[in-house]
Amino acid sequence: MDRKLIHHGGGQSKFEFCDLYTAEKDIIHVKRYGASSVLSHLFAQGVNSAELFQTDPEFRQKVNALLPEAYQIPDPSKRPDYGEYHVVYAIVSDIDGDLELPFFSKLSLKNARRRMEGFGYKVALSKIGVADEMRKRQIIREKINKA
Repeated sequence: MDRKLIHHGGGQSKFEFCDLYTAEKDIIHVKRYGASSVLSHLFAQGVNSAELFQTDPEFRQKVNALLPEAYQIPDPSKRPDYGEYHVVYAIVSDIDGDLELPFFSKLSLKNARRRMEGFGYKVALSKIGVADEMRKRQIIREKINKA
């Protein structure tokens, strides 16, 4: 679903439902670890996506049109059973150990989680580690760009 934009809300409004959508009904939003503003955008995307998916049949129809047939919602005019859906925030980080979010990002995540759980979604945070080989390539690229 990454970069599959949905025109919704009038004007030039475009919206990405999620980055990945699984057959198990995981709605996954992915961003590389960064400043609070980057992470806040990630959490807001999840909330907006979840809210539209729950409340707007037209939006569900547009999402359905982008999904492979096997993944589609049987009847987009009816609200899906939201207890079946997981909203997953996946943060890519090459920092060893547990993911440590900046204070304002923790606050944004807490508020996003509260709203989505209020809609009936299950919410999770996941760290995606960067393989050592990828780290080495990044270091080499940085050295080349500085040369």
